[in-house]
Amino acid sequence: MNRTLKLTALLLCLWVAVPAAYAQGKCSLQTMVGTYVIYEKGSSLIMDPSQQPYPLHWAAALAPFANVGLVTFKPNGVGDGYYWIYIGALPHASYDPIPDQVTITELNENCTGKFTYVANLPGGLSATVEERFIVFDNGREFRSVPTSIQNGLPTLAWLGTGHRISKSAQPVKFCGQHTALGTYLMNAESIIANDPAMGVADSLFIRADVSLSGDWTGTLYEKIGPVSVETAALGKFTVNPDCSFTWTLKVPEFFPGEIVSKGVFFNQGKEYFSLALDDPTLPPEQQGIKFSFGWGKRIGQ
Repeated sequence: MNRTLKLTALLLCLWVAVPAAYAQGKCSLQTMVGTYVIYEKGSSLIMDPSQQPYPLHWAAALAPFANVGLVTFKPNGVGDGYYWIYIGALPHASYDPIPDQVTITELNENCTGKFTYVANLPGGLSATVEERFIVFDNGREFRSVPTSIQNGLPTLAWLGTGHRISKSAQPVKFCGQHTALGTYLMNAESIIANDPAMGVADSLFIRADVSLSGDWTGTLYEKIGPVSVETAALGKFTVNPDCSFTWTLKVPEFFPGEIVSKGVFFNQGKEYFSLALDDPTLPPEQQGIKFSFGWGKRIGQ
């Protein structure tokens, strides 16, 4: 009987404790104070009624979209940051990020809100964007979806994700080469096209061991168009104090150059988001990556 009572009491404690662990109070601008790693991924799709010669395909114009960046929100709801971006065939114009300012215009007690920003794009273009967002886990994460795109591509749709890496209104300065140390599973999905009329879908993952210097070696597994690849790969992480990084990829068996990605670590370096960028020093006809979004997770030390 005593054993049964003790077990019942223990289960009751666990039942009470679990909801408490996930409890979230009312939200305010203070909830959003801190630095967030942000990524957004989606596309614009327009159907074309013309004849499509490929089985299992539809005739369509597709513009993939992704961005990766950082933003630090202050108590007044204004956040300063930056991002790297791809929209369809319009690549990020340089390896430098684009400065950004995000303003929270609404944040309700139920943790739903809106923010707005002017998205400055490669080629001197810009668009004013409003997004609806929901913040949860006491401000540790949020999800967003666009509600208005002015002067941009109105048919774009995406989902955004934010992960808080610091609860201070001061910029982050605690990352470095040590952040990338360990064994990572690196993933990417891409559209590779060397001319506007032809491209292939590409997906890959890499199991990589990263040293304290940032140098890494591993094995790449890839499906590019109809071809499957398994080969050695190597490269380097260069990690900045604000947790952003430059990542390089070399595949000696297939091409002599390297691919450069920009991204940001979160979750104490256990995860990251990244965007592969075309070499801005090359003429457009020699640039091959039209879209490449990556993410990674540390799976060992």
